[in-house]
This record gives sequence, C-alpha cells and structure tokens, in this order.
Amino acid sequence: MFILFVLSILITFGVYRSNEILGLLLILLFILMLYLFKKNMEHIHEEINKTIRGETRRIRDVQADSLNRAPVAIILYDNNERIRWVNPEFQHIYGSQGLLGEEIKRVDEELFDLLSLDSKNDEWQIVEFKKKFYKVIHQKEEQAIYLLDVDYEEKILRTREYDQLAVGYLFFDQYDELLQSMSDSEGAKLDSLLMEDLNRWANEWKVFLKRLDDERFITITNVHSLKQLEKDKFSFFQTVYDLKYLQNAPMSISQGIAYPDTDYYSVNDLFIQAQLNLDLALGRGGNQVVVRSEEGQARFYGGKSNPTERRTSIRSRLVYQALMTSIDQADQVFVTGHVYPDLDSMASAMGVYQLVSESKKETKIIIQEDELNHDVQQLLNIPGIQDNMSNAFINYEEAKEMINDRTLIIMVDHHRPSLSEGRDLINDHEVVIIDHHRRSEEFPENSVLTFIEPYASSTAELIAEFFMHMPPSNKPLNSSLATGLLGGMIVDTNNFTRRTGSRTFNAASYLKSRGAKTDTIQRILKEDLEHIQQRNELVDRMDYLGQGYAVTASFTTNIVDNITASQAADEMLKVKNVEASFVIYQRDKKTVGVSARSLGEINVQRIMEKMGGGGHLSNAATQIKNHTIADVSQQLRKIIHDLQEE
Repeated sequence: MFILFVLSILITFGVYRSNEILGLLLILLFILMLYLFKKNMEHIHEEINKTIRGETRRIRDVQADSLNRAPVAIILYDNNERIRWVNPEFQHIYGSQGLLGEEIKRVDEELFDLLSLDSKNDEWQIVEFKKKFYKVIHQKEEQAIYLLDVDYEEKILRTREYDQLAVGYLFFDQYDELLQSMSDSEGAKLDSLLMEDLNRWANEWKVFLKRLDDERFITITNVHSLKQLEKDKFSFFQTVYDLKYLQNAPMSISQGIAYPDTDYYSVNDLFIQAQLNLDLALGRGGNQVVVRSEEGQARFYGGKSNPTERRTSIRSRLVYQALMTSIDQADQVFVTGHVYPDLDSMASAMGVYQLVSESKKETKIIIQEDELNHDVQQLLNIPGIQDNMSNAFINYEEAKEMINDRTLIIMVDHHRPSLSEGRDLINDHEVVIIDHHRRSEEFPENSVLTFIEPYASSTAELIAEFFMHMPPSNKPLNSSLATGLLGGMIVDTNNFTRRTGSRTFNAASYLKSRGAKTDTIQRILKEDLEHIQQRNELVDRMDYLGQGYAVTASFTTNIVDNITASQAADEMLKVKNVEASFVIYQRDKKTVGVSARSLGEINVQRIMEKMGGGGHLSNAATQIKNHTIADVSQQLRKIIHDLQEE
C-alpha cells in the first residue's frame, strides 16, 4: 500500500506538469480516495473491536461455566490460608458444609496437608484424599489447588499388582555341608524343621512354594505380596539363620526374585532373571535376597552374616585350568587391578602376570604410577621384582594403543568396571575376573570366566592357590613374588585377624615355603611419621553415633592415602562399644574417600553400596568425586541414622 501511495503521488505530479487541469482533477481524486480509505479503516477497526469484545465475553462465559461444570475441583485461598473461593465440584466433596472465609486448617486437616505439596513444573501428583485417589496440582504463587478425581482408574491400576507375577528361586546355602556332618536321623529332623517353618512362611505371605531338589525351590507370588515382603525386609530368613536348628549350626537361605516392568512380559524371561538374581545373591556371600526386574536396579535384603568358608581345592584347580585355557586362546593379555591399588591388588596382578608368562603370551599390567601408595611403591622396588618385571607395566593410554580384538583382560581384586584401571576397555573385550569381594550389581558385559570368592581372605590367597596347582615342570614361584602375595594377605586380613579360614593359612604356609620374607613385608609396610600423626589425628576426632557406629573425618583438605585411612578405621574398632567405624578423608583434589570397617555385627558393605562403593561385610569403601568432606559426612550420617531408625 505504501508503494502504491508513492506511485500515485509521482504519477499525479507527472500529469500536473504536462496538463494542469487533468493534474488538479487527479489530485482531487487522490484526496477523495484518502478520505474514503480513512473512513473505511475506522469502520473496519470498529467492527474488529466489536468482534473481539463479543468473543471475549463468550470466552469469559465459557471459562466461568467450565469452572462450574468441569470435573476438576478448585480451591483458592489467601495469604492467611483462608478459603477465598471454591467451584461446585470442590463444594460437592464437602456437601453442605460452609467453606468460604474459613481457615483451611479448621475445615479439614487432610485439606491443610495439601498445602505442603509442591507441584514443580505443574506436574500432577497422585494423593489419597477423603478416602479417594486424586491427581493434585498445588500452585503456591497463585494460591490455588486443583484436584482431579482418578479414584476409579487408580484402583484399577493398583489391582494390577495382584495380577502380575513375581517369581523366584530359593536356595539353602549350606544344606549339603550340614547334612554331611549329621547322622541320618539328625538330617531328617533338620529337613523336617526347615520345611515346617518354610511352609508356614509361604502360607503367611501367600507364596507358592515347590521343591525342585534338596537345596533348591521355586517360588511364585504376585507383586502385591512381594511389596509386603519387602516392607518386612524378608525378616524370616534372618530368623532361620538365628535359630541354629541342630548342633549350633546356622542355616542360611538365599533367594533371587524377579518381577515384570510392563503389563506384557514373558514368564520364561522372568525365571531367567530370577536365576541371575540368585546368582548375584550367592556371589555376594549368600544369606540374602536380591529383588530386581529386568530393567530395574537390584534391591538387597539380609546379608548381615559373615560368609562361611565353602571353597574347595577342586574348584580352585578347575578355575586355574579354565584360566590357562582362556589365556591360550588369546593373542595378548592385559592384567588390571582397581584404581589406587593396594598391596593385595598389585601383588595379585603380578602373580597373574607370572602365570601368563608361563604360556609365552605377551602380557602387560595396567597401572597409573602417580596413584601408587607408599607400600606398593616399596613392593615394586624389591630387587627380585625390579629384575623380572621391568617391562611389565603400561599406563591406560598405552594399553588403548596396544589392545586388539583378541586381547584378554584379567581383572584382579575387583569386578566393577567403574573402579578398574582398565576403565572403558573392560566392556569391549573378553574378561576374566578373579576377586574376593562380594559381587555387586555392576558387572562386566563379556566375562568368560568368573572366580569371585567372598569366603577368601584376599585375592592374593586365590592367586597363591593357582601356583599350588601349577605342574612341577613350570617355573616355580620366586621369593620376591611370594613375599608380595603374603604381604597382600597380611594387609587384607589385618595380620590374619579378619576373614581367615583354614585355606588362608594353607596358602600362607605355601608362600612361606616359597621364600616369602616377613621382615621384608614389615619394611614395605613401614610408615612415615606424618602418616602416623594423620592416623592418630583421625582417631582423636572420632564421633560415636550410638548403636556401635563411629565416624571420623579429616578437618583439612590435605591428601590422606587410603592405607592411613583404613588403619585409622581399624584403630577405631579397638575402642569400647564401637562395632563399625567410618573414616572420611580427602583422597585427591577431586575425590573424597570413605574407609569402613566392622567387627561383623554391622554390614558396612551395604552402607558403602548406598554411597556408590562396595566391598565386604566387614571391610568396604567408596570414593566420591566433586563433593566436599562435609557433604560426604552429612550423607553418611543420614544413612546411618536411617539404619538406626530401622
């Protein structure tokens, strides 16, 4: 329109210059057009405003009508929490009771509780209100509450819990071992007492129970009953363990339970998942229940007792043979311990290196030299190890350059990829696991051989047994490596005072026969005065929380090594009434560590797992990045407080 306006002016003046009369007529016509255009635009504008006003009234009427007719109950309140306005749907909930102008708290405590809801991002929350289920949004800034009745739909969804299956496998942990130590009559009596209690438990909790063999059962229930069992924390199994039916022998039970994530599921897949859950429970030492769906996170119940020694020389020999077979099938082998390796991790890695060398395969140990503790550095400085393993070590970046599709990775003293020196190499290659920590939910994807023995004192003990199975023609274990392995056992058992069995001392005896030197181990474990002062300072700052729990934390951001922290935790256990100790310390500039110890009554592994770590019932730890000591201390104390409340 602007362009036409300019063109009209130019044409008019052009005509006026050649013909004044015609030009004047065009000017008059142009003025008349402008006048008519202006009047027409005013009329159009007036009609538009009239239409808008009409539509606004209609929208306002519809909005007001919808507030009165909609199935959403609405309440508005003022700054003093008095009711300003309600729509008919909300008034219907309270019948003829007067609401306007009343304080919400005086009207109804349930309604007052809705004020504590915080609906972030306008998200509906399902709550039970006046014996019905509602979807609720509380808009604090607008001082408004919206309630949508979903009672019928929610009750249909909740009844689905009765239709969805929860299947499982139940296992008597020490059944065969107990029967072998009993007469026939005692064995029959034990079986009768066990089955009587187990059937009573199944009937009480509405669980179908079917015996598959002497040790193994199948269980079937629904998700509703499973939730009730989880609220009870499967206390029956601990009761069975505490009873000690005959000859003061504890009888423990493990169970793996699986349930569906969706309405459509395969029963066969559920039983496969249940078996995996049972394997996880047994891998963690038994006497516990693992509940997990196919896509969900595992939940653990029980596991409060120390695992009893059930390893056999036959199993160790079979694993050794399988290990050597896996090594023969690989082109090269990488051995990796956990990050910040301790004496057990490093000595075990060197032991495996020696085993692989017997197969003439190229092998390397992945380490990060700037993360080595003082005792590990002292071990590597032993002349016999320096001479035999001068070219054995590579860092992670070098390993990435050398690795190929036929590389076998052997993980020692850990099984969680996130804690490995091998990092993201783990899940892309075949892996062998040799570990003595209780199995966690995180696990490598391509494990071809798994040897997890939570009954062993240390991984060094397992490696020492491998050497005991070596053919006489192989190169014998040298004195330096035997010293390192024995040192790993001494550190992990706190001088053979924790988690020791007959096989532990058999392995130690073998290592001594191969020339292990305890005086060298003493020198390796010698501490600087600074470390002794740090340890004493940590113990001095101990805070007793009651019920056997004690916590301490370093008050500065000075770096404390994990050996000093673990020794401080051991020292705290010597204090009267302390059953579990926790040391919080600065491990490096970005990492706060927690070292946990227990005398066996308190399961510190479960506490550390809640903080992303793991370990044993009596010996566990975690590392938390990008948090302060104060943050970690607060988190740990809350977890302990919740356990004390339970």
